[in-house]
Amino acid sequence: MNIQYQRNLKNSYMIVIEPGQPLNMDGQLAEKMIQRQQIPGLLYWVTMEHEGDMTFWYQITGLQSLSDWLTHHPLDYKLFGHLLSGLLALQEELPRFYLKAEHLLLQSEQIFLDASGEKVVFCYEPLWNRDPRQSLQELMEQLLPKIDHGDKEAVRLGYGLYERCQEENADVWSYVLEQNTGTACVCQESGEVSETDGPEQKTAEEENTQRKSPGIPEKMLEKLPVTSALSWVQSLGKKKKEKPVPVYLFEPEENVEACANPTVYLGAKGTAEGRLLYRGTGEESSFVIEGDSFLLGGRNEQADGQLLASGVSRNHARITREEDQYYIEDLNSRNGTYLNGNLLAYKQKCPVKPGDHLRFAREEYVFY
Repeated sequence: MNIQYQRNLKNSYMIVIEPGQPLNMDGQLAEKMIQRQQIPGLLYWVTMEHEGDMTFWYQITGLQSLSDWLTHHPLDYKLFGHLLSGLLALQEELPRFYLKAEHLLLQSEQIFLDASGEKVVFCYEPLWNRDPRQSLQELMEQLLPKIDHGDKEAVRLGYGLYERCQEENADVWSYVLEQNTGTACVCQESGEVSETDGPEQKTAEEENTQRKSPGIPEKMLEKLPVTSALSWVQSLGKKKKEKPVPVYLFEPEENVEACANPTVYLGAKGTAEGRLLYRGTGEESSFVIEGDSFLLGGRNEQADGQLLASGVSRNHARITREEDQYYIEDLNSRNGTYLNGNLLAYKQKCPVKPGDHLRFAREEYVFY
């Protein structure tokens, strides 16, 4: 499996490429189902075949991968709730559409969130086949280092679920649901019963012998009954050497109004810090690029550089520094990031040098 990212002036896509694999019967059925029915919690996709390679085009316009989101946001109890709620909903709903859970891509790079961080969507890839419990365990291995360890509930849930995944023949999903029906939740480190325990209290001996993780918050649980998780989600490798992977592009259907003017960024090699000098016609500020990672966004208090223009996404772009070299990377913004007039694809990390022009939506900057 190879991954590419492409965008035109209207949409952004993640492209999963399966070299030399034709679309099987599961894939043909899944594609017809996806085209006929909007399935909550799944990204819309279409297939294209090129020179024997099967490609899956997932529309990710305005979304961010979970791995990118966690670069600038904590993995707290609330985010765990949204993530597990989405997975629980899919575990129940996929069979209704003749789809299988083993075809879900449960990697942080292929799980996406909207701008609010509350809606989580997943990728269904019919040529991918992995035991769901194993996939969840691998996902937890990626997420545990990202947990906000100041959030005790997140720590309990994360490590408790990970240990459950390691138990042989464990029914992980039933276990998660059981923890959200009012049963007691025991902290594995201290043996304390959490504040979200059910009415039945455990003895000290039972607490020391049982391992349980807390579940999704009660407010979320109200929207996630055991019999139907769908109502909640609705509210909310080593690459082998082979021939060069072709670049697939859609012709842009229309221009995005917010992307009319370019932004400038000059990267001064050998200096301790870079600067973004505003050259637009609005009311934006110039910025000093401090540290090794600088987030640019609008309406986002966590952004290192906040822009006022409405066309700027909450998490719009990131400037990083490696030794004396600066790089610019678009974070799948809706109205795009441009380097010297060229629209950047999601996860396309490009070096910048003095005199380069950047544009964030309509806002122009120069880096020096």
